[in-house]
Amino acid sequence: MKLYTKTICPKCMFVKSFLKEAGFEGKYELINVDTDEQAKQQIVEAGFLSVPILELNGELIQDVAQMNEEISKIAI
Repeated sequence: MKLYTKTICPKCMFVKSFLKEAGFEGKYELINVDTDEQAKQQIVEAGFLSVPILELNGELIQDVAQMNEEISKIAI
């Protein structure tokens, strides 16, 4: 599981807190597109222009409600 974020991003902070509450703290890769140009290019090439983006089982999810739903399904 990967979470693409930015340094200043309220939605990203919300998703990170949800991951923590679901028991995933430290169990996912956090990728800051402000500092990782290659990751930024990857998500742009995939058709995304904003974050957060959750990569789960190879699927990229941008909708925060869908992220929460998918995380809830696999919560520890």
